[in-house]
Amino acid sequence: MPVLILGLNHRSTSLDMRGRLTISTDELPDALSDLQAEVSDLTEAAILSTCNRVEIHAFSQTGETDSILSWIARAKNVRSEEYRDLVYRHTGREAAAHAMRVAAGLDSQILGEPQIQGQFKMAYRNARECGTLGRELSLLEDFTLQTAKRIRTETQIGAEPVSVAYATITMAKQIFADFTDAQILLIGAGSNIRLISEYLKNEGATHFAIANRTRANAEKLAETLDATVIDMDDLQDHLSKFDLVVSSTGSVVPVVTAAMLEHATKSRRHKAMFVADLGVPRDIEAAAGNIDDIYLYTVDDLSKIVSQSLSKRQELTSVAERMVGEGVTCYLQKRRIQLESNLLSNYRAQVDSIRQSVLDNASKKLEAGEPADEVLAKLAHDLTNRLAHNPTISIRQASATGNEAFLNLLKDIFELEN
Repeated sequence: MPVLILGLNHRSTSLDMRGRLTISTDELPDALSDLQAEVSDLTEAAILSTCNRVEIHAFSQTGETDSILSWIARAKNVRSEEYRDLVYRHTGREAAAHAMRVAAGLDSQILGEPQIQGQFKMAYRNARECGTLGRELSLLEDFTLQTAKRIRTETQIGAEPVSVAYATITMAKQIFADFTDAQILLIGAGSNIRLISEYLKNEGATHFAIANRTRANAEKLAETLDATVIDMDDLQDHLSKFDLVVSSTGSVVPVVTAAMLEHATKSRRHKAMFVADLGVPRDIEAAAGNIDDIYLYTVDDLSKIVSQSLSKRQELTSVAERMVGEGVTCYLQKRRIQLESNLLSNYRAQVDSIRQSVLDNASKKLEAGEPADEVLAKLAHDLTNRLAHNPTISIRQASATGNEAFLNLLKDIFELEN
């Protein structure tokens, strides 16, 4: 059976559903272990969970998918009827092409975004550390990352500064003339927040505060920004101070409620506040978008403002897709060789067994004093007969039944003339 991929992404389902099905980094080890334990025929598995997609990459002897979908429902406490029809399924060639397109950013909400390659690599690394990665998925990983790297190197499809972080700054610029005096609160300390902080610094921002559940991580980021650190439990007391709030955490519940922002706007006397929610699930309650003077943008909203930069990347898509096709072809060739390695090993072992048997017989005859020239002639005769025995039978049977295809194959294998 080939590798299979099941998943949902930004095209097939809503932000809220993706949030409900997200599997956090902390959940991954147990999730992988449970998945392999509960789906009996599953021998390999990796889980790729990002803000844009939740995918299970797997290998099983049957290729049956219903049990995997049922596991997702149990693991995330979601009724399977809610998402079953939204799931895409890829196997074999299509699975390999999908994996390569994902890792290269061709299937991303923002075309060519660079973070997904690292996320793909981390997903497979986690699976390897959990013991759920085997020969099949390792082979797919190798060719996927090779192809993704080639696309980024040779097409420059990720050269334009287009990302959710970049889109956040672009939208904020529509509200603030500049960021020099803006008071900025960053909630979280992950890669999105770090990238946004770099963009803001480059735009002249200097007034930062960091809030994060793990204070040590907040303090580490605060050092690079000369920022203050706020305890998550004290957010409500400080929200009104900030003009720009960006949140990207792994929380399964909102860290900022609509009521908190309502209170903040009153304290600010309705001065505009830009709020970017990069969390999946949501970090900011959706109802906050209905509050006057709160400009709330989610991950899905932010992807819509990058069309100009995307047009440059779209021109490179056909070249990148050709590279995906070449990568898939190489992967399938290597997989066929890998699958047939046992056949080749068995054949060589059989030939070696015949060689050793004939050699042992010859050695015994030499030890018994028989003439060496007669022993060598007999060895050559026996070795030839035994090696030719099975092919001879196959040729006779194929000739008797008129199996021209098999006869032509034998001609190619043994380089025979008619």
